Amino acid sequence: MFKKPLVMLSLLIVASVTLSACSPPPPLVSSKYLNDTSLITDKPCAAPCFQNITVGQTTYTAAVGLLKANALFSNVQSQDNPAQADWSTTGGDACCQMTADDKGVVNALLVKLAPNITTKQLIDKFGTPKYVTNVDYSAQEVALALIFPDKGVVAWVSPGDPTSTLKETSPVVVALYLNPANFDNLLATATLQAWNGYLSYNQYRTATPVITPRVTATPTG
Repeated sequence: MFKKPLVMLSLLIVASVTLSACSPPPPLVSSKYLNDTSLITDKPCAAPCFQNITVGQTTYTAAVGLLKANALFSNVQSQDNPAQADWSTTGGDACCQMTADDKGVVNALLVKLAPNITTKQLIDKFGTPKYVTNVDYSAQEVALALIFPDKGVVAWVSPGDPTSTLKETSPVVVALYLNPANFDNLLATATLQAWNGYLSYNQYRTATPVITPRVTATPTG
């Protein structure tokens, strides 16, 4: 079932996006989501590529064909106007969404992951994130979005509940693949904190932002 366009969600980065669009939301951490570690193994391709779909390069038509031919996925649903698709894991839950720009090129891809990648593995792969923001997902589960602009990746890691602390073992539960060339525009709409290590969720939630939305001039008559 289609939600509001993922490109709008990616502009927000920090919002609860489609993952928390339901009430109550589906679990943030679940083994029924996609069992995939390609974010850190680069197999079959490296970010911002996912399962041979490269954000900013692959056409939407080609991407839908790749999804339908991939044995990892089932229930691929797509539409052309606006261009967006969603699909499930084979034998599992709804996991993924994709959108394309008005030129028909994939511009955002979101994947809900089974908890098989740790925060330490993610940072060992990509280095320390440039920015962090909190995601108040539900009363029981929260996430910190770790942002790697040069890789085109926003990774949600879940430390636990709102009283928890981020640890090296905290799992990666969502990967959002974006075009690195578009990150300046995306960051213009965000409120973000700086990475400061393995702190409590509340410390990041109350930290002073290092980026706030840019103010645009009000048009005059």
